[in-house]
Amino acid sequence: MKLTKIIASVLLGSLCLPVLCCGCTSNKKPDKTEETKPVVTELPEDEILIRTGHKNGAWGYSSFVTYVLSDGSVYSSGEYFEGYYNYGKHALTDEDRVALLQKYTKPRGYIDENQLLKIYQNIMQIDTDAEFVYEDMYACDAGTGFVEVNIDGEWICISESGDRTGALDDRHARKADALIDGAFATADLTESAAVYSGYETFLETFECPNARLDNARRLITSIEELRQFEKDTGIKLSEMEDFEIFADPDYDVYYAVCLAVEIIECDEYLSFDEVSADAFIVSEDYTGFAYVEEPQIDISDDTVAQKTYCHVVAVPSYDLSSYDPFLHH
Repeated sequence: MKLTKIIASVLLGSLCLPVLCCGCTSNKKPDKTEETKPVVTELPEDEILIRTGHKNGAWGYSSFVTYVLSDGSVYSSGEYFEGYYNYGKHALTDEDRVALLQKYTKPRGYIDENQLLKIYQNIMQIDTDAEFVYEDMYACDAGTGFVEVNIDGEWICISESGDRTGALDDRHARKADALIDGAFATADLTESAAVYSGYETFLETFECPNARLDNARRLITSIEELRQFEKDTGIKLSEMEDFEIFADPDYDVYYAVCLAVEIIECDEYLSFDEVSADAFIVSEDYTGFAYVEEPQIDISDDTVAQKTYCHVVAVPSYDLSSYDPFLHH
């Protein structure tokens, strides 16, 4: 009789076990990485979706940034100076830099729409409150490489390398990062442009009422050419703060840097800000001074008084032939 009761108790316990287990699993909290946002089905219009690049100021100055737009077009801007400081003024916004690249250059290439949509779907699932985790390794003077994505108008860094290596602790961020690497690896991209703004280098516009328009475009590659330019325009560059090295024979600055200048005439009614150059671009498509917004020129038949201005920019002198399209335009 006792044996029968023991067997019955064991059987009853085995039957109840799955019920108890089911009760436990029903109270389990969902995984934090589970998708809680709706999956997007199409790409947005006229947006910068991805921004990647690398910057280093340890031994001179270098900057490289790539933008992926929502139509799949890829634009890049790369600048490098050896042993020369960045000027640190009049920085371009990302929107202005992209606008200049779109206006004056062709895309470096394209990322397939389906490929980009898959990347974008993962971007929009990223938990922006996730922790950014760095590795213990640290590399001195390696600069900073980054991959950033645009989430509702805010740039979120999903990975970093160089001085420090780290990543956003989110599975969608890791997936997007891997897909972005794959997209760049398979895209047939051409050479990037260089966009020198007042942040990367010396870029200024001067009023010079007595300047002559002959030899309006030139490169200054020596102290003698600098002196001749100052005589022709009345612009005393060598007397400007932080510019003395271009007129000091003890500095061999011209081995790395030269000056590109252009004298222009503009309608007198235009403001100084309107005629000031925003950048100097060097690319296969265009080389010269550039404006985010072109000065509005009077197209009437009436004669309009003119003013004379001069653009000046310091650019690398390693390959002077790259400026031939500017000089002979």
